[in-house]
Amino acid sequence: MIAIWIVLFWNKIKKPKTLNILELGPGDGTMGKDIISSLGKINFFKSKVNYYFLEKSKSLKKIQKKNLKNEKNIYWIDNLKDFKKKDNLIILGNEFFDALPVKQFSKSGDSWFEKYVFFNDKKQLSFVFKKAKLKSIKKIEKIYNLKINKFIEYPLILEKLIKRISDLLKNKNSIFLTIDYGEDSRICNDTVQAIYKNNKSNILQNVGESDITYQVNFFHLIKLFKKNKLHLVEFTTQSNFLQKLGIKERAINAKKNLKKNQQLLLDTALKRLLHPLEMGSLFKVLIISNQYNTDFKYDI
Repeated sequence: MIAIWIVLFWNKIKKPKTLNILELGPGDGTMGKDIISSLGKINFFKSKVNYYFLEKSKSLKKIQKKNLKNEKNIYWIDNLKDFKKKDNLIILGNEFFDALPVKQFSKSGDSWFEKYVFFNDKKQLSFVFKKAKLKSIKKIEKIYNLKINKFIEYPLILEKLIKRISDLLKNKNSIFLTIDYGEDSRICNDTVQAIYKNNKSNILQNVGESDITYQVNFFHLIKLFKKNKLHLVEFTTQSNFLQKLGIKERAINAKKNLKKNQQLLLDTALKRLLHPLEMGSLFKVLIISNQYNTDFKYDI
């Protein structure tokens, strides 16, 4: 479905001969592979696609290169500052922001305290709070309203990251789309969690084997993009985004050629993507651009 959205944007910017796509934190490379494959099957899409992956992990990069070994015009970068500005640029993120390292701060009385993990002589882990440095407080108050919040989750590199993404989006035919788990709220909460073997786990257990994530606060994410003179194109649920792209209609057509058990599997997958108690409302879609593309509509 992301490939359909890409083609609709490509059409809006008058079908350039070359389209550049930059994916942030591509995991095992599945989304990129699916997008490249889908674009190649669209008869009227004749542009050359340069696909870039932002990936620092050597082990993940190895997996990605193995999964994408048959694809052409694919490139890897280790840092956004290594990526030169390009026209006709689409930047994509899928569960990218929720993997960023975060600091946590808690207010007690009139003072702010930073949360740390303490490792004692018995090799046991526990949480401790220490009075926050003034430098840290001045940094977070640029983004968060400290008068209404008593708890703050602050992704360490968020400001710098948003600025670099924003700089890349200043070119005319550029846009950014990210899908992530989170909420739109002025109020921050403690959302950091550990996932171990597909289940929620104690964050102080299975260290090094758990996936540590937090819920993205889209209110503050959007605020940072606007601070960098970019514009909100849309903020919506994953369910609404996919339905606007015609996912239900496509599922109906696909089921015509499937056996009964395959139809049931498709229905289950569709429910997981769209149902409000599953991924449908829990995951949000944010689209950001410069002043030239604020009118981009992708309804089918």
